[in-house]
Amino acid sequence: MEREDAYVTKTMQVLSRIPTNQKIVALTFDIANGHDVPQRMLPLLRKLGVNKATFFITGIWAEEHPRIAKRLRQRGYEIASHGYRHQDYRKHNNTWIENEVKLAQKAIMRSTGVWPRLFRTPGGDMNRRVIHKLHSMNQTIVHWDVDSLDWKLTRINTIVNRVVPYTRPGSIILLHANDPWDQSLKAVSIIVGKLRRKGYRFATVSELLRQWQTL
Repeated sequence: MEREDAYVTKTMQVLSRIPTNQKIVALTFDIANGHDVPQRMLPLLRKLGVNKATFFITGIWAEEHPRIAKRLRQRGYEIASHGYRHQDYRKHNNTWIENEVKLAQKAIMRSTGVWPRLFRTPGGDMNRRVIHKLHSMNQTIVHWDVDSLDWKLTRINTIVNRVVPYTRPGSIILLHANDPWDQSLKAVSIIVGKLRRKGYRFATVSELLRQWQTL
């Protein structure tokens, strides 16, 4: 995305981090493909004692894997939208964007019973036009300030070292639960342990947002 747009203010341009002195962070997982890694991520998070996280899922994935999507909700995790298809919104007009957002909402609602209001653009790609259009549809745009690059990197220590040293109070951490990237599963176990040892606890994006709005 254009860096000039990557900030958070009370006008709710783009939510990338919540300013707070409390050691709370949001683990966020994007899902657009597959069933193996998503299914394995759920028991792993339970084993790690992570009961709060936010999953940004595409509409197509929710339609193809409704049982897993429903299970995410049943386990108490926050459900958010990652659009209907995983495409760059900057390359499409506003009519296309509106259609994609609505298709995603309906698909996610059918699978999970949740009508999502939090929205993460595929790839995090956006510009002022896309931001304005999403805001006009009452979408809260969620980016991140810590990017694991777990979809790209295969060395677990490299993924971990992209997250732990850069996490701050109020950070929104980008992870994935996509096939075939099982490195995400291995990395998240280490990341959670290291962050806990540094005194961090985990919240959903909405919980971070509510805290910020009371400031």
